[in-house]
Amino acid sequence: MKNIKNLFLVLMCLALNSIALADDKADILATFNKYVNDANTYSKSLPNYYVNNAKIIRVVNKKQGGKQSVIIPFDRYLKELSSHSTLAKTVGYKNNYVNRNLVKVNEDYKLTATRIPRNDKTGLPCYFVFTKQNGVWKIKEESMTTNMQAFLNAK
Repeated sequence: MKNIKNLFLVLMCLALNSIALADDKADILATFNKYVNDANTYSKSLPNYYVNNAKIIRVVNKKQGGKQSVIIPFDRYLKELSSHSTLAKTVGYKNNYVNRNLVKVNEDYKLTATRIPRNDKTGLPCYFVFTKQNGVWKIKEESMTTNMQAFLNAK
Protein backbone atom coordinates (compact mmCIF):
# COMPACT_ATOMS: atom_id res chain seq x y z
CA MET A 1 0.00 0.00 0.00
CA LYS A 2 2.87 2.37 0.82
CA ASN A 3 4.39 1.78 -2.65
CA ILE A 4 1.08 2.66 -4.29
CA LYS A 5 0.92 5.94 -2.33
CA ASN A 6 4.48 6.82 -3.32
CA LEU A 7 3.78 5.98 -6.96
CA PHE A 8 0.62 8.11 -6.84
CA LEU A 9 2.59 11.06 -5.39
CA VAL A 10 5.27 10.77 -8.06
CA LEU A 11 2.65 10.62 -10.82
CA MET A 12 0.85 13.67 -9.38
CA CYS A 13 4.12 15.64 -9.28
CA LEU A 14 4.87 14.70 -12.88
CA ALA A 15 1.36 15.67 -13.97
CA LEU A 16 1.53 19.05 -12.21
CA ASN A 17 4.98 19.73 -13.67
CA SER A 18 3.78 18.98 -17.22
CA ILE A 19 0.78 21.28 -16.70
CA ALA A 20 3.11 24.09 -15.56
CA LEU A 21 5.36 23.54 -18.60
CA ALA A 22 2.33 23.58 -20.89
CA ASP A 23 1.16 26.85 -19.30
CA ASP A 24 4.62 28.41 -19.76
CA LYS A 25 4.74 27.32 -23.39
CA ALA A 26 1.26 28.69 -24.05
CA ASP A 27 2.22 32.00 -22.38
CA ILE A 28 5.42 32.28 -24.42
CA LEU A 29 3.67 31.49 -27.69
CA ALA A 30 1.00 34.09 -26.88
CA THR A 31 3.73 36.63 -26.06
CA PHE A 32 5.55 35.81 -29.29
CA ASN A 33 2.35 36.19 -31.33
CA LYS A 34 1.80 39.62 -29.75
CA TYR A 35 5.44 40.51 -30.44
CA VAL A 36 5.07 39.57 -34.13
CA ASN A 37 1.85 41.56 -34.41
CA ASP A 38 3.41 44.59 -32.74
CA ALA A 39 6.53 44.31 -34.91
CA ASN A 40 4.43 44.06 -38.08
CA THR A 41 2.30 47.05 -37.06
CA TYR A 42 5.35 49.13 -35.99
CA SER A 43 4.17 49.49 -32.40
CA LYS A 44 6.14 51.81 -30.13
CA SER A 45 5.82 49.17 -27.39
CA LEU A 46 8.21 46.74 -29.11
CA PRO A 47 11.15 47.49 -26.73
CA ASN A 48 8.96 46.28 -23.83
CA TYR A 49 9.30 42.70 -25.11
CA TYR A 50 13.03 42.68 -24.30
CA VAL A 51 15.06 42.53 -21.10
CA ASN A 52 17.47 45.42 -20.61
CA ASN A 53 20.60 44.86 -22.69
CA ALA A 54 19.18 41.88 -24.56
CA LYS A 55 21.67 40.13 -26.83
CA ILE A 56 20.84 40.93 -30.48
CA ILE A 57 22.61 38.81 -33.09
CA ARG A 58 22.47 39.10 -36.86
CA VAL A 59 23.89 36.19 -38.82
CA VAL A 60 24.81 37.60 -42.22
CA ASN A 61 24.82 35.42 -45.34
CA LYS A 62 27.94 36.84 -46.95
CA LYS A 63 27.85 37.48 -50.71
CA GLN A 64 31.19 35.69 -51.16
CA GLY A 65 29.81 32.69 -49.26
CA GLY A 66 29.70 31.68 -45.66
CA LYS A 67 28.10 33.38 -42.68
CA GLN A 68 29.26 35.88 -40.11
CA SER A 69 27.61 36.58 -36.75
CA VAL A 70 27.42 40.19 -35.65
CA ILE A 71 26.32 41.29 -32.17
CA ILE A 72 24.37 44.54 -32.27
CA PRO A 73 24.56 46.64 -29.07
CA PHE A 74 21.09 46.80 -27.55
CA ASP A 75 20.97 50.60 -27.33
CA ARG A 76 21.87 50.84 -31.03
CA TYR A 77 19.21 48.23 -31.84
CA LEU A 78 16.56 50.31 -30.06
CA LYS A 79 17.60 53.50 -31.89
CA GLU A 80 17.50 51.77 -35.27
CA LEU A 81 14.20 50.12 -34.43
CA SER A 82 12.73 53.56 -33.83
CA SER A 83 14.35 55.33 -36.77
CA HIS A 84 13.70 52.60 -39.36
CA SER A 85 10.07 51.96 -38.48
CA THR A 86 8.77 54.82 -40.68
CA LEU A 87 10.52 53.47 -43.78
CA ALA A 88 9.46 49.91 -42.99
CA LYS A 89 5.87 51.01 -42.58
CA THR A 90 6.00 52.96 -45.86
CA VAL A 91 7.15 49.92 -47.85
CA GLY A 92 4.92 47.51 -45.91
CA TYR A 93 7.78 45.43 -44.50
CA LYS A 94 6.58 42.51 -42.40
CA ASN A 95 7.99 39.23 -41.14
CA ASN A 96 6.13 35.96 -40.99
CA TYR A 97 7.39 33.13 -38.75
CA VAL A 98 6.75 29.49 -39.65
CA ASN A 99 7.99 26.10 -38.44
CA ARG A 100 8.02 27.32 -34.85
CA ASN A 101 9.52 25.06 -32.20
CA LEU A 102 9.72 25.85 -28.49
CA VAL A 103 12.00 23.97 -26.08
CA LYS A 104 12.93 24.49 -22.45
CA VAL A 105 16.60 25.31 -21.85
CA ASN A 106 17.36 25.42 -18.13
CA GLU A 107 15.00 28.10 -16.75
CA ASP A 108 14.47 29.73 -20.18
CA TYR A 109 12.74 28.72 -23.39
CA LYS A 110 14.19 28.86 -26.90
CA LEU A 111 11.81 29.47 -29.78
CA THR A 112 13.28 28.58 -33.16
CA ALA A 113 11.52 29.40 -36.41
CA THR A 114 11.93 30.23 -40.05
CA ARG A 115 11.53 33.97 -40.62
CA ILE A 116 10.01 34.92 -43.94
CA PRO A 117 10.62 38.61 -44.61
CA ARG A 118 8.62 40.57 -47.16
CA ASN A 119 9.26 39.33 -50.73
CA ASP A 120 11.32 36.34 -49.55
CA LYS A 121 10.35 32.92 -50.84
CA THR A 122 12.58 30.60 -48.82
CA GLY A 123 12.85 32.01 -45.32
CA LEU A 124 15.76 32.45 -42.96
CA PRO A 125 16.50 30.78 -39.60
CA CYS A 126 16.01 32.68 -36.36
CA TYR A 127 15.63 32.08 -32.66
CA PHE A 128 14.46 33.92 -29.56
CA VAL A 129 15.37 33.02 -25.97
CA PHE A 130 12.64 33.94 -23.50
CA THR A 131 13.25 34.38 -19.79
CA LYS A 132 10.76 35.16 -17.05
CA GLN A 133 11.36 38.56 -15.46
CA ASN A 134 9.03 39.74 -12.70
CA GLY A 135 6.42 37.22 -13.84
CA VAL A 136 6.55 38.32 -17.51
CA TRP A 137 8.19 36.45 -20.39
CA LYS A 138 10.74 38.64 -22.16
CA ILE A 139 13.28 38.18 -24.94
CA LYS A 140 16.82 38.00 -23.59
CA GLU A 141 18.47 36.88 -26.83
CA GLU A 142 17.43 37.19 -30.45
CA SER A 143 19.24 35.86 -33.50
CA MET A 144 18.11 36.38 -37.08
CA THR A 145 19.83 35.34 -40.27
CA THR A 146 19.84 38.08 -42.88
CA ASN A 147 21.16 38.85 -46.34
CA MET A 148 21.71 42.53 -45.40
CA GLN A 149 25.45 43.12 -45.86
CA ALA A 150 25.29 46.42 -43.94
CA PHE A 151 25.33 44.46 -40.65
CA LEU A 152 28.92 43.42 -41.41
CA ASN A 153 29.97 47.01 -40.66
CA ALA A 154 27.99 47.25 -37.41
CA LYS A 155 29.64 48.97 -34.47
